[in-house]
Amino acid sequence: MTAQHWHKSHKILSILASISCRTGNLQDYLNAIAYGVSELLMTDWTVVTLCKDNEERLIASNLPIDPDDQVCDLYGTVTHHVVLTRQPLCVDDVRQQPQFGELPEGYLSYLGVPLCNIQGEVLGTICSFNMKPRPFGAVEVETVKLFAERAATAIDNYLLYQAQQDFNHRLIAEVEKRTAELKQAQAQLLEQTRLAAIGEFATMIVHELRNPLTTVKMGLNYVCKLNLSAAAQERLSLALDEARRLEM
Repeated sequence: MTAQHWHKSHKILSILASISCRTGNLQDYLNAIAYGVSELLMTDWTVVTLCKDNEERLIASNLPIDPDDQVCDLYGTVTHHVVLTRQPLCVDDVRQQPQFGELPEGYLSYLGVPLCNIQGEVLGTICSFNMKPRPFGAVEVETVKLFAERAATAIDNYLLYQAQQDFNHRLIAEVEKRTAELKQAQAQLLEQTRLAAIGEFATMIVHELRNPLTTVKMGLNYVCKLNLSAAAQERLSLALDEARRLEM
């Protein structure tokens, strides 16, 4: 190994080591990868993107990103070619190689590597752009692939974590919903039990009243056979009417 190659390898390892300890912030981690790639390749701009549904979302960069430029159409770009082929792409001069798609305005050369998870799905890309034409060698492609593996792992883990969080939230919401339904059912059951107890108590009272009421009516009917004054007959008739009303 020549001194130049040794120095290059040492620099790659140093940069990889400096971003190997995750702080828990995906954005910082991916920004460090973008800075590292740009430093090693000596390119003007490096970005990490997520690609889905024909959209490209810039999620990390070694340069400030305008919020309006964070999401763009993937179709017809060099990045679209990388996503479709799932292979690295080198464009030394887009003016001489227009068949691979368009580059951002002001940039002429490009190196893109796909970010693939362990299932082989393309999550996005690492893209390096340069304002001047320049070739990219095999060693540079392999270097970016090392960083792409780390970025893909970080993004995949983050997406899995988000999916787990979403599942947990849905599960909690479902448990809360079922708990509320159970409480409502319990309240309805308690109300039905209360009403049934009231009905049973009312039936018992009616039964307890009916027996003595029957005896009272028998006595009143017997009194009707007696020779009573008009006032007494009126009072007796009123008593019988009230007894009949209680029977209803």
